Amino acid sequence: MHARYVVKDTFYKKAKKDGYRARSAYKLEEIQQKFTLIKKGDRVLDLGAAPGSWVQLESVLVGPGGLVVGFDILPITPVPASNVVLKKADIREVDVQGLLRETGTPAFDVVTSDIAPNLSGIRDADIARIHELYLAVLRITDEALRRGGGFLIKLFFSPDFADMEAALKPRFSKVATFKPKASRSVSDEVYLVCTGKK
Repeated sequence: MHARYVVKDTFYKKAKKDGYRARSAYKLEEIQQKFTLIKKGDRVLDLGAAPGSWVQLESVLVGPGGLVVGFDILPITPVPASNVVLKKADIREVDVQGLLRETGTPAFDVVTSDIAPNLSGIRDADIARIHELYLAVLRITDEALRRGGGFLIKLFFSPDFADMEAALKPRFSKVATFKPKASRSVSDEVYLVCTGKK
C-alpha cells in the first residue's frame, strides 16, 4: 500500500519531471517563497544532504557567486554545479573549524538540515536518535553560522519537541514553525525557520 502511495504522489511525479532527486525540493521551495531564507551570493551549509535535492535548489538560489556545502553519512551523487561541494561524513564528527578553513569561508550565511534518522519503529530509541542528530546539527550551527544568519531544520513532533524549539529561541531573533504543503499530511515532520542569529 505504502509503495503504491509514493508512486502516485503528485510531488514525487513532479520531482521526476523537474529533474529533482526527491520531492523534498518542493518543501524547501515553499519555505524559500515564504521566508526568503537564502539569497544570491550566500554560503549555505546543508546537513543531511542526501540524495541532494535541497543542494540542487540551493545551488540555483545562491547563484554562481555563492557556495553550497552538502554533508551526509551516505554518498551523494555529484551535483553538476561549480558552486557545490559534497562531503561524506557523519555530522556528529564534523570538524567545523577545519571545514571553514578548507572552504575558505569565515562563516556560513545559512545552515539547512532536512536530516532524519533511520527509524526503527521503537519509539524511545527513535526519539533518542532524533534528539542526538538535533544536538549535532545545533553544535555545527552554533560554530559555523554567522551572526544574523538563518537556520532551517526539520524536526518531528515528539515529547522533546518543545525543548528543542525552546533551545533555538535564545539563539535567534525569530523562530517560526512551518509545515509545507509538500509534507505528507500523515507525517509528523515540521520545519523550524530561524532568522537573525544572535
